Amino acid sequence: MKLSIIAMIMLSACTNNQKNENKNPKHHEEIVTRDKKNNHSKIEEQDNKLFQKEIDHQQHESLQNNFSHKGIIILDNSYEVDSALSYSLKELMNAYLKIVDALVGGDLSGTNNAVEMMIEKVNAVDSSSFNKKGKKTWVQHASLYSDKLTEMQHSETLAEKRSYFSHISEIMYCTVKSFELKDYLTLYAAYCPMAFDGKGAYWLVETEEIKNPYFGLKMLKCGEIKEKL
Repeated sequence: MKLSIIAMIMLSACTNNQKNENKNPKHHEEIVTRDKKNNHSKIEEQDNKLFQKEIDHQQHESLQNNFSHKGIIILDNSYEVDSALSYSLKELMNAYLKIVDALVGGDLSGTNNAVEMMIEKVNAVDSSSFNKKGKKTWVQHASLYSDKLTEMQHSETLAEKRSYFSHISEIMYCTVKSFELKDYLTLYAAYCPMAFDGKGAYWLVETEEIKNPYFGLKMLKCGEIKEKL
């Protein structure tokens, strides 16, 4: 009996303390202030994401306006690919990067081998796995890759191959932007203002270190990073 009375007294005391805390204006003000801060942080985080998305959109629009190959589709909202497509597109990107390395080194044979590999990787991407805008975009990109890679494969000199490579780089930029490859690879868009008699040309790289594929060892460091993808 005594234990029951003691328990009731303790419960009553706790309830009264909780009521007093709820009636405490200072305590209430602290809760409101904390909630406002949390809400403000969430709103600020959302605003930052929207701002960054707008900056990214402006960057790729400004780059694309300078492309020599017009009309390449680039999706404003990137298409979410499944694991199989992601793997195929990463393999395509890796083949492209091998072309970059071969051109940087002025390696004609290595360039031809890398071009052949990239043709295989384009054909390995299952277009039936895409749908709607994603399918339309990839079908166009794949067709452009096939045309330019075939022309690059059949050209004889490094100078000719570099010309076709500039078009392939523009297509690859649009592929990376359209299919969320930036979520799987850290890539940068680099620009050489001296390429092709001052017309300029872009390419993609994995680091911010400039190694120019359009001039190779002659002007290895010519260029600048224009965008982190």
